[in-house]
Amino acid sequence: MREAEEFATWLSEAAERIGAHSACCIRLDHPDLPVALAENHARVEAWLADGKQGEMEYLERMLPQKSDPWTTFPHAQAVIVLTFTNGWGDPEAVHPFPIPEMGAPIGYVSSYAREIDYHARGQAMLAELHTLLGREVEAEAAVDTKPVYERMFATLGGLGIIGANNLLRVPDRTNVRVFIGTLFVNADLPNVIHDVKMPFGCEDCLACIINCPTDAIRPGKPIDAPRCISYLTIEKRSVLSRVEAEMMGDWIFGCDECSNVCPPKEKIDSRIPVDLAWLLKQPAGEIRRTIKGNATAYAGVTQLRRNAVAMLKLREDPVAKELLGWTARQSGSALIQEQLRAW
Repeated sequence: MREAEEFATWLSEAAERIGAHSACCIRLDHPDLPVALAENHARVEAWLADGKQGEMEYLERMLPQKSDPWTTFPHAQAVIVLTFTNGWGDPEAVHPFPIPEMGAPIGYVSSYAREIDYHARGQAMLAELHTLLGREVEAEAAVDTKPVYERMFATLGGLGIIGANNLLRVPDRTNVRVFIGTLFVNADLPNVIHDVKMPFGCEDCLACIINCPTDAIRPGKPIDAPRCISYLTIEKRSVLSRVEAEMMGDWIFGCDECSNVCPPKEKIDSRIPVDLAWLLKQPAGEIRRTIKGNATAYAGVTQLRRNAVAMLKLREDPVAKELLGWTARQSGSALIQEQLRAW
């Protein structure tokens, strides 16, 4: 194994080559890891006990695995943690949705659904690691679909701090917008831990709290998921109430309000406009092909259409009424029909 300094240099350069923003490496025998995991686990348990997870029952189901990475990844000796920006916040970054025509009914997708889905980047880092070590290594890429406390590992590795909006803040970005990926590897790698220095602390800024339109973020409190627009549009899978639809506003996938103002600056509108008529009237298979590999594929076509229906039900214009009528006649989805009948 190369010396620690050489490995740290390689890790930084390899991260840049695969398009990552920053990287760290934490050995699973790091003495601070058990304490950090226990503290994080206690916070999550309290949050779950308070019922703030909404319909995300999988979070409670995954809790034992998240709190014990040594059992969840039994062959791993270290974890490489990567952050990615993925064009988040860049209005020029590409996305797969067709440009709406003038006057079309519009809903918005969060700007993080730009560029390719970052979930595939772990395999690129694994290929780099194979080259470094000169041999194949056993590894498992884990992102937000697997039982890992990604933010805890990222903060332990010195990649940033957790902001008041529960997102990872990194010190050398003009905003909070990064994703986190992890790669658990069966290789004897050295620790690469950074000394994080933030330009200012969250206690000096309440921008994300002030700009949250639903009060899902409150000072000193964990996120109230059932009030979060991202939760309502992505994670809540049942029928939306009128109050929930009103909280969603014009969003059909995600929300940029708390990340767009971190740190405080002139707001740039990098939302992705989507033609709701296109979303509701195009064949589902065509839409699936359009969003394949995009973050919106996680929600799926039916979920996006449910959100569009709930949004249109709050509009009084003739176009909205025509679209709802067409959908009522044409849709074979039980969820869509139930949303059409709600309130």
